[in-house]
Amino acid sequence: MADLAPSVTGIHDAMAKQSSFAVEDMYWGYAIRSGSGPSFGVALAQAVCFFFGVCLLTAAVGILVLPALFFDGGFGAMRLGSAALFGAFSAYLLWFASRGTQSEVHVDTSVGEIREVICNRAGKPSTVGSYGFDTIGGIHLEPAKDNGVATLFLRYRNTSQTVCVAEAPEAQLVGLRDRLAQDLMVNINGR
Repeated sequence: MADLAPSVTGIHDAMAKQSSFAVEDMYWGYAIRSGSGPSFGVALAQAVCFFFGVCLLTAAVGILVLPALFFDGGFGAMRLGSAALFGAFSAYLLWFASRGTQSEVHVDTSVGEIREVICNRAGKPSTVGSYGFDTIGGIHLEPAKDNGVATLFLRYRNTSQTVCVAEAPEAQLVGLRDRLAQDLMVNINGR
């Protein structure tokens, strides 16, 4: 009996820790929001893209406006073309910078697909990847490493491509793993 006390205490502590993910039920299925923040590389890339996007937008406006203010020249084809090119690059860089960093996994049980989504700061989602339930080769729970955080991921067919669903203590991920497995089995067999 004394041997069970430490393991029960460990499970209790793992369940009592604050979860780093959230599951929100929707009318079409449910969304799994990862509580982890963006990696440093993504945040840095978005900051650099924002800076260069603003610089290119300023250059595009400057190409169009400044020569017309100082010289009484018209809008030449070269100026319009270069301003349009700078404007297009600027729009792309600013779109990437405002794209967001919060990743989600949407499990759409009505259509039978799993979507990887990134939501921007306003909450508008951008789909990164979409997988049918029949293309999911397995649901795997990678045990906790030194930091005590386990990883739940989906494997695409039988390849090495995976979709990270959530990271949390292993005891908190077991219920989510079972729910995903049940939804995938019901929808694959129900078709």
